[in-house]
Amino acid sequence: MRRGTVIGPGLIAVVAAALAAAPVPAAQPAQTPAGEGETIDRLDPRLDDLLAADAAVERVADGFQFIEGPVWVGDANDGHLLFSDIPGDTVYRWSEADGTSVFLNPVFLPELETGGQGGSNGLTLDLDGRVVLCEHGNRRLARIEADGSRVTLADRYGGRRLNSPNDIVYHSSGAAFFTDPPYGLASPDAAELDWNGVYRLDPDGSVHLLADGQTRPNGIGLSPDERTLYVANSDGAARQWIAYPVDGDLGLGEGRVLLDLTDSADGGVPDGFAVDASGNLWASGPGGIVVISPEGDHLGTVRPGEQPANAAFGNDGMTLYITAQTGLYRIRTRVAGLMP
Repeated sequence: MRRGTVIGPGLIAVVAAALAAAPVPAAQPAQTPAGEGETIDRLDPRLDDLLAADAAVERVADGFQFIEGPVWVGDANDGHLLFSDIPGDTVYRWSEADGTSVFLNPVFLPELETGGQGGSNGLTLDLDGRVVLCEHGNRRLARIEADGSRVTLADRYGGRRLNSPNDIVYHSSGAAFFTDPPYGLASPDAAELDWNGVYRLDPDGSVHLLADGQTRPNGIGLSPDERTLYVANSDGAARQWIAYPVDGDLGLGEGRVLLDLTDSADGGVPDGFAVDASGNLWASGPGGIVVISPEGDHLGTVRPGEQPANAAFGNDGMTLYITAQTGLYRIRTRVAGLMP
């Protein structure tokens, strides 16, 4: 792995979808104090089973450009969080003991001549615990090997280059589901595909298109029983979370809208999210982290000091980390989250 000082690629267009707004008048929910500049909207009493009455949002690190894709590595006591700074072209490492340090820089490899821009986006671990990156600008999925080298897992479908892989989740079979919106393209002309897809990467390296009907597929996650695949749509005109049934061959059935917040008065669009052991989604979206029940009910919204872009559980599984533009935040939960 390359480590060193941050050498940003210049002012790269930040993920516009995470800042999109669709201002429509709406009733204001009740709020409870969370921390300085933060609140928690409690819309459903079921949220009390997930967040204590005195739960507070804490900012643990800041000074970034636009952070995304958190993943916890290791156990509760000596583990650490990795997350991407897309325009900063850096993957950072954060731990309670050591604070923030550079884990990987640069991410973007101009010699690949991809027509893309920016560093990595979503991060996860494969079934062997190796770090897997959705390389936004490199327009590929890549894995970090034991010697620090990076290998390409997928960069094309049907011989044509992917748009810019955004988020990924592994199935217990070893296959992985990922999304491929256009946000890492340096220009629209760089696109080689006519759609923004949801794909499956099989252990043998083959890539399968599963859905192409969403305008901006973004965050992705599996239900605890792996029978439902959730995909966030980061389109300001269709701010939705879609639920797809997963069949026995790991194909997808027809998607249904789990929750639609297109008419929300809050800014922001559906982006990355985490899933807890009870099947609730902790999803970046209009106003903050939107907590969604498995039935599609909006239970509440955690509002950190900045609009979030992604979330992941860490430590003992009951701490939710939130990447929100320039800051990294966390909040304790009453429910354990799913972790790779």
